[in-house]
Amino acid sequence: MLLPAGVFLFCLVYCGNSPVETVEHRDERGQLERFERRKKDYAKEGLYQRFASSGQLLEEARYSNDTLHGERKYFYANGTVESIEHYSNGVFHGKYQKFYETGSIQVEQEFVNGALEGLSIAYYPNGVVKEKVTLRNNEEDGPFTEYYENGALKAEGRYIPGENVAVEQGELREYDETGQLVRIADCQSGICRTRWKKE
Repeated sequence: MLLPAGVFLFCLVYCGNSPVETVEHRDERGQLERFERRKKDYAKEGLYQRFASSGQLLEEARYSNDTLHGERKYFYANGTVESIEHYSNGVFHGKYQKFYETGSIQVEQEFVNGALEGLSIAYYPNGVVKEKVTLRNNEEDGPFTEYYENGALKAEGRYIPGENVAVEQGELREYDETGQLVRIADCQSGICRTRWKKE
């Protein structure tokens, strides 16, 4: 197998008898890729890193048999983690987290065999929960709750998959910023009719 232009080998330690070697490659944007690969078939095996031309770490991942397997991180320019993904044999599987540039959590979700499943939690920059929604097969499908930035409940109801986006189905309750109930509506495929409203 021929190496692509711009690729060169670089052993960080003596690797004469090692089955793995470290490769460094600089792309057309000046970004450096550094990864370990097996000598026998050039498959990525172990740590992978990608750096900006400035030397700032942009991405870090784990490979097994040339396939993403384990944790993958992306970084902001200031060095804080932007997101953390998990893979099982090249497929999204496990916790997914996205962060604000300040380092506080923005979103927490769970992948099961490549599809978003279970509870998705979004946060305001101050760390207060913004929304909790149930996901099934990559779609909002099930109970949801929304919150104001002060932590008070804003709305609660249920989503079902729509043509392009999820839509409300069943009873929808809305609250003011003090947590007082202000409206109850009955929803059918995203069309909500008020049943009760606070005067």
